[in-house]
Amino acid sequence: MFAKYPAIQQLRWASAASVLMLGACGGDSMPNTTTPASNSSPPPLMATFDSIQANIFTPICSGCHGGANPAENLNLDATHSYNDLINVPSTEEPSIVRVKPGDPSQSYLVLHIQKEGDGASATDLSFIEQWITDGAPPSTTATTMADKFEIAAVQPDSGDVENAPPPRIIVGFTQELDPNRIGGGSVLLERVEDDAAPQAAATPIPATVSMPAGNARALLVTPSSALMPGNYQVVLNPAAGAELASIGGAALSAPAPGVNVEHVVTRFSVAAGESSKSPGH
Repeated sequence: MFAKYPAIQQLRWASAASVLMLGACGGDSMPNTTTPASNSSPPPLMATFDSIQANIFTPICSGCHGGANPAENLNLDATHSYNDLINVPSTEEPSIVRVKPGDPSQSYLVLHIQKEGDGASATDLSFIEQWITDGAPPSTTATTMADKFEIAAVQPDSGDVENAPPPRIIVGFTQELDPNRIGGGSVLLERVEDDAAPQAAATPIPATVSMPAGNARALLVTPSSALMPGNYQVVLNPAAGAELASIGGAALSAPAPGVNVEHVVTRFSVAAGESSKSPGH
């Protein structure tokens, strides 16, 4: 039966907003939403992942970017934040990843905080930049997903209702893609007649599939014409020779966690009028 893509549950990308964005309320941002203060204060801020998590991500970001359905498919609680940030494409600027180890100038987290702030101070940012410059090392207890070739995020996400036709669908991966395996029906865009049916009747929609310049961890599915109101899905072709692979030859986890037999990556709707969703969510 149809289910939301798991990597968005595990890597945490499940949201009701709009592409691997860092934030809920304004692009790849970190909203100024705080959680109740704990009885003990975190240790002084340092340029380490654990310190940044305790002083910035948890108190400032995780109130909105946490739980079962974190905003923008980005979970910034202590369990998920590292996997959701490192080398995951930004959904607002898919040519840039959220955090590129060693290069804060090409990390969308830094670029967004420089522009928007979202509750993080200039001092906070300096420690984040230093952590990234140092290679963005994880904590000693962090579990990274780089050894697995999986989907890290998708936008629009399953269940999203778009007020306007999305110009593209973005799918982010945990490893770089083999460009020779893209095309030839490897990724399909389809219109579905009944969004509630696990295996709804589907009609192919002409679209191009490409990688954004400078980011081999993302795919752009661009419809040939604006999508009309209705229900749509993106499907990975499981046929031999058509399946995606990483640059190292790895196939997507088989079966990829949480993906149904149809290999549906996301199923979303384009509304005829005003969506029931609030702006930014």
